[in-house]
Amino acid sequence: MSHQDQEIMLGNVAIARGLVEGGVEVMTAYPGTPSSEILPGVLSFRNRDNLPIYIEWSVNEKVALDVALGAAMAKKWAAVAMKQVGFNVALDAALHAREIPIEGALVIISADDPGPHSSQTEQDTRQIAMIEGFAVLDPSSPREAREMAAYALTLSHKFGVPILLRPVNRVSHARQNVPLGPIKKVIMDPPEDIIQMNFDERMALLTCEVAESPPFAELSLEESPQNTLGILASGMAYRVAVDILERMGLNIRIPVLKLGMTYPLPEKTVRDFISKFEKVLILEEPDMGIEWQVETSDSLLGRRNGYVPLEGELNTDRVFQVMAPLLKETGFIDEIPEPPTELMDIIAGMHLPPRPPNLCPGCPHRAAFYAIRQTFPDGVYTGDIGCYTLGTTLGAVDTVLDMGASVNIGAGFASTYDQDRSDIPVLATIGDSTFYHSGIHSLMDAVLNDRRFILVLLDNSITAMTGMQPTPESGQSLTGKGTAVSIPELLNACGVRWVKEVDPYSVPEMEKLLKEARDFTRDPNGGIAVLWVKRPCVIYAKSQGMLETYFPRMKVTEHCVGCKVCLNTFGCPALIWNEQKQQVEINQAICIGCGTCTYVCPQNKSGSGLFSIHEDYLLNEVVL
Repeated sequence: MSHQDQEIMLGNVAIARGLVEGGVEVMTAYPGTPSSEILPGVLSFRNRDNLPIYIEWSVNEKVALDVALGAAMAKKWAAVAMKQVGFNVALDAALHAREIPIEGALVIISADDPGPHSSQTEQDTRQIAMIEGFAVLDPSSPREAREMAAYALTLSHKFGVPILLRPVNRVSHARQNVPLGPIKKVIMDPPEDIIQMNFDERMALLTCEVAESPPFAELSLEESPQNTLGILASGMAYRVAVDILERMGLNIRIPVLKLGMTYPLPEKTVRDFISKFEKVLILEEPDMGIEWQVETSDSLLGRRNGYVPLEGELNTDRVFQVMAPLLKETGFIDEIPEPPTELMDIIAGMHLPPRPPNLCPGCPHRAAFYAIRQTFPDGVYTGDIGCYTLGTTLGAVDTVLDMGASVNIGAGFASTYDQDRSDIPVLATIGDSTFYHSGIHSLMDAVLNDRRFILVLLDNSITAMTGMQPTPESGQSLTGKGTAVSIPELLNACGVRWVKEVDPYSVPEMEKLLKEARDFTRDPNGGIAVLWVKRPCVIYAKSQGMLETYFPRMKVTEHCVGCKVCLNTFGCPALIWNEQKQQVEINQAICIGCGTCTYVCPQNKSGSGLFSIHEDYLLNEVVL
């Protein structure tokens, strides 16, 4: 194969390429790491080859799946992408989708996050699919993910059922040279006899076909010099296991069976493999999928008997810790090798300070959280999913559950305090993208039931955490046509009677409005109060050339007394401690000059109005 026939691709882009080559006609998604790059990948290939593919960022995962399912019912070949906790949002639609004959094709891509690295929890989407009877493809590399994406469309069309493609984060975000194939012409007419069957009958036919010739199944060795140990694996855990065996020179001695379709399981293939060995190690993540479908046996080593960890990502270190004692026990190695420590010793010797996750320098959310804490230090703060979840590091987020839950949990706290006649302020924070995703219905419920709390709507004009996707407020769609959906109009339509807008960098003004909002929630004729905190994301603003036009250059003067109040209560990464001078300094490389630290410093004698957001910036120092 020549280099012109392949490209180095991110795993998610490889999935996008597979969908395009497989003939996808409709692609929807809601962004969420580790799935976010799939839809932009389809968009890129669509534009490159001038293909008639409809693409949209939907407002949430349920909407995305409903749109894709509608297209599939109308004989289009469709796909929808989301992350694993996003699949929970789409679950109602997914469970009912099995009962609807699909005359086109429908591929549901749920990118799982073992670990988890960027999610509230880890979960194994395969288990949900198995309970409901969806076929599941489990890629082990970007190349295989491309092949599976194209195959899934064909399989869905052939049997009239949704197919789940389940990459994990290490597949989605790995890079590999990926072959480029031709783009398929879609076959429009579905098999008539298949459409007349119910779901169970269609899945029975699919099961028979894949059992005869298991797709993407590979056996590393046909014959083994010993029958003491075999490995049964899928997904990224397979790649890790093979890599460890190759490094130890055991790949030519220990057979490994890789399964690409983990449901329905090719039972005869698996049963024949297991029967050949005294012990079989099952490696999959993040939970049991294959292991659920095989009979319990003393020869099987996996999660059931605690041999494999019950949670967490199966990275190289963890798989080695599982495999090494087994390799010694079965006589493949004499001693367990000591893990290399040189790199860890070097890192330990550098004495690096711990750096927990933090909001960006100048992030408007930090200023908003600071104002909230200063105004209501005794408040209860219900948080939500997004960049602003990092308000936990500022002591301004007490609860995080799921998208939109800040409003509902805030309502729960407010109703409890109302019952107990406790005068404790409740402040819920939610981002603009999350508000569109799940907050609107929650807010309507709170208004309807007269829940008395403050909702701080943190509007940074973009879906920042998952890659700067536009929100409905922008009016931008991927087709270039769209109508802006106004947040103030939505708030009014939900029945909110107290709505005020504020720039979070104007900390005194925000504190003043928070107090007014609190008064409204306590007024017998009042209700829920919404403070619309509007300021663009710093990274987005910088990309649009919006920063240098109005921000001054900040500087700490000699008046700093080293009290560290700014470091301890504000936590901006641009503020650093000079041990020698016993003073705070500003890292000019990352400071954006927002000036919020002027309000934080107790030694600032120049007045808090110096850096209100106007054109008349005159000073370039902050007196600390």
